[in-house]
Amino acid sequence: MIDTRLRHTGCRMTQFICLGMLFIGLFAPGQAWPRSLEEIRKTNELRICVAGSSYELYTAMALAFAEHLGVSPRVKRLDSWDQQFQNDKGVTDKEAAYTPALMNSGVCDCYPNDMVKNDWRLKKLDFVILFRTRMVVVVHKDNQPAYTGVADLAGKNAAIQEGTSYHSWLETQNAGPLASSPIQIQFMTTDESMQAVDAKSADFTIIGADGALNWTRNKVKNVVVAFPIGDPTELGWAFRKKDRDLQEAVRRFFVSQAAVGSRFDDIWKAKVGIPLSEFNVFITGLLQK
Repeated sequence: MIDTRLRHTGCRMTQFICLGMLFIGLFAPGQAWPRSLEEIRKTNELRICVAGSSYELYTAMALAFAEHLGVSPRVKRLDSWDQQFQNDKGVTDKEAAYTPALMNSGVCDCYPNDMVKNDWRLKKLDFVILFRTRMVVVVHKDNQPAYTGVADLAGKNAAIQEGTSYHSWLETQNAGPLASSPIQIQFMTTDESMQAVDAKSADFTIIGADGALNWTRNKVKNVVVAFPIGDPTELGWAFRKKDRDLQEAVRRFFVSQAAVGSRFDDIWKAKVGIPLSEFNVFITGLLQK
């Protein structure tokens, strides 16, 4: 005969063991979950997720911040720009408010990607602003005289990176003032877009003034800035909304980097072709146009 007392005790023990294993699994080392500044310091690891064609610039700045915090960096290059905003189903829902999956899971602590702050992104992330800029239209230097304003873009062929604020601006024009002769959009990376304009296989592309300085000075020979477009925008690093302490640490770090001769000045000089402090002087004039 089976001892029912032993059987019931065994069931309880099995349940206890299973619950214990679940608890261990949830909190085992290396398990990903949303991480505060305290957790970042405790684990001695800042999880940096970079995206976009200027990922080397973003990585260099984030490494400087990790060094400032006194923690080790772990850098992950994302597969696409859009991945930063995707929910747990791999979809970017601009209308919905949620924490993107990469942030919510703890895979990423920050996006140091000079991201444009806008309304739909604010439903998902908070920003610490590094600088202000404007978008600019970039064309082949031979065609520059033909491009003086937005109306000149009607019916033209644009090369642009999908999911960016530049893409959104083009869609707005096609739905509004250029609806009768919409811009033809082909999706490429920023690098491919610039090369396409340089080779005249695309009529124009759009980029931030900071990126335009680097491309037109250092990377491609035949492209120039035609004119600025849109309203002035704020760019910075993005974080989970709850990570107030981490955001404040970055904000204080940015203040220290505003001085002439800062670490960021050196990084921008090497990666963008102009120190950050000098760029801020340049952009002040552009914002007034």
